[in-house]
Amino acid sequence: MYLFNPKKAQLIRKNRNTDYVYDDEDVEETISLDVIPYNVDQAIRYGIYTVPEATGYFIIRHNADIREGDLITFNNRQYSVLKVQDNWIFNKIESIEVAVK
Repeated sequence: MYLFNPKKAQLIRKNRNTDYVYDDEDVEETISLDVIPYNVDQAIRYGIYTVPEATGYFIIRHNADIREGDLITFNNRQYSVLKVQDNWIFNKIESIEVAVK
């Protein structure tokens, strides 16, 4: 169910060396990924999960290594990942929904 017309974005993976300490300077690497952005109005209208403090959502391919606390750079803006959720279809992870702020 990965939708059509993905846009290019940069993923800055942070805090991969330790699980319990958040460090602003602990950046593993920056990788390019395809995202499909949608706003909060569409999420509420279609009944998709929402996060109260989120300003937007992205749909990403199922094989992307993304965690809470990572940064996504899209359209010259930087978004912080608040929540990551899998989308399942027929006992298989089809895509990942990411709530950002």
